[in-house]
Amino acid sequence: MNTRRSASPDASSTSDETAYRERIERRPLLLEQEGDHSRSSEVTQPDVEALQALIERVGQEGSAFQSVAVAAVQILERALSYEREAADAALSLGQQEKLQSMVNTAEQAVALLRSTLTSQGSGKVIHLCAQGEPPTPADNQPWWFALTDALEVLEEGTGRMTSLTTAQAEGSPACELSRAVAQLLREHHDALLLEADEWIS
Repeated sequence: MNTRRSASPDASSTSDETAYRERIERRPLLLEQEGDHSRSSEVTQPDVEALQALIERVGQEGSAFQSVAVAAVQILERALSYEREAADAALSLGQQEKLQSMVNTAEQAVALLRSTLTSQGSGKVIHLCAQGEPPTPADNQPWWFALTDALEVLEEGTGRMTSLTTAQAEGSPACELSRAVAQLLREHHDALLLEADEWIS
């Protein structure tokens, strides 16, 4: 993961914008990176109600499930901070509304996952947060900085959740939960990439 940039509002030079446009143009969709098998599976973003139904169906007990829920909360909360920054830096009201809708979905997912944590799981989140907050986006970043940072964080989070999925027993509650969260992150990443494509065009 690249070191985050502390961009100031006056950093929006033409060369910077061109470099970031080229960087976004080169970034492939995560769904394309994963091959035809992933594309043949469900690709619609799981909404909060679907995530709730999954949690109710698979149950919330077990150390594996709790560990995945803890990791998911951390990853989603980190992604949220960058999604909020991208929404604040949006170039139009319509774009801001789209991004804010993504933020709202992620916030609801975090609240839902936190509600599934036992006292042990909640303690893990508090303990890990106490060890040091992850880097947060700089305030008032230009759109292309905020967008690229959000894409990188979502891509990293998707990779981490996908790794968690493969580490779980197929069909287990922990596996299904990690897969659902990875899918949500992937869809948010690809939605931002489409926004970038429209901006470049």
